[in-house]
Amino acid sequence: MAPRASVALAVVATVAAVTTIWYHRRHRRRERGDDARAFEREQIRLKLELATLARDGNLARASDTGAMVSLTNEQCGGTTATYAWTQSEDEIVVSFAAPADATSRECEVTLTSTAATVRVRGRTLLDGRLTRSIVKDDSYWELESDGERKVLRLSLTKLRRTYAKFHWPSVCVGEPEIDVAAFGDPVMGVTGNSNGDAMKAMMEDVAAMRRDAEK
Repeated sequence: MAPRASVALAVVATVAAVTTIWYHRRHRRRERGDDARAFEREQIRLKLELATLARDGNLARASDTGAMVSLTNEQCGGTTATYAWTQSEDEIVVSFAAPADATSRECEVTLTSTAATVRVRGRTLLDGRLTRSIVKDDSYWELESDGERKVLRLSLTKLRRTYAKFHWPSVCVGEPEIDVAAFGDPVMGVTGNSNGDAMKAMMEDVAAMRRDAEK
């Protein structure tokens, strides 16, 4: 083969090799770009899902499946022989059935930061030490009409917010308890713009809730 032909073939081979390398590198970059865009879309989807759940409050991780769930206030409460109660992250609401002709003057409600007593027409409906402390000045009660009956509704503002398995298991110590462990671990998060102080504060909140639950 003539030297010129050999050189031409070598050039063609080199160009082909370079083209092949360029093509594969471009293909890999495109794949990486597609992967990056897919990852970004998934992150956005997860953030929107988390925001939707967080908006409803009582966000937890199910103990059986590990999935994130938004618990209702009713799910986080219970019933006893004299009342029903619900729970949010900030508040306990206790509802007592009262006679249809009951008046506010016949209702006696005594609150401290650690105890509660409720009587209607002399009948004791609640009397005991609260499971956790409340903010007395932010807690209140009212007598409401509910169709043909009346309901005395007691709203207790928690001294410390609680989440998931750290929720109150009962309104008062010694009352029937709900299974808060079934709510799983709390889901608490910080945004990408949050600094180390936000993370530290979050961990301190969890530690404080754990201490309260162990008392």
